[in-house]
Amino acid sequence: MATVTPTFNNSVTGVPRVIWEALATGDTVEAFTMLQQYGLAASVQISGTFGGATVSLEHSNDGVTWFTAEDLFENTVSATANAIYEVSLSSVYFRAAITGGTGDDVDVILVLRGNNGL
Repeated sequence: MATVTPTFNNSVTGVPRVIWEALATGDTVEAFTMLQQYGLAASVQISGTFGGATVSLEHSNDGVTWFTAEDLFENTVSATANAIYEVSLSSVYFRAAITGGTGDDVDVILVLRGNNGL
């Protein structure tokens, strides 16, 4: 069981990405703190080997109480197979979550859109 820290990747100019890589059931998943105003809108891609696991995106404004994010149609951002969601986000903290499953290895990529505060 590992601690998974999100990475912030802006290798594609103007397209910041938050990436949680190689999630497995039992991992400790660290939160990402939203930078400036990037959280206006986002796309969330969940993909990999699920092994029966459920992977979701959670958000919080206090870093203590967590809620499963919802897409634009009020469906929870939660997947048991490869999926992509469009979401509108304005919370301060975000994290991927994984439960159940064995032999899982899942990546969660959050692509941020909006004013970067500059």
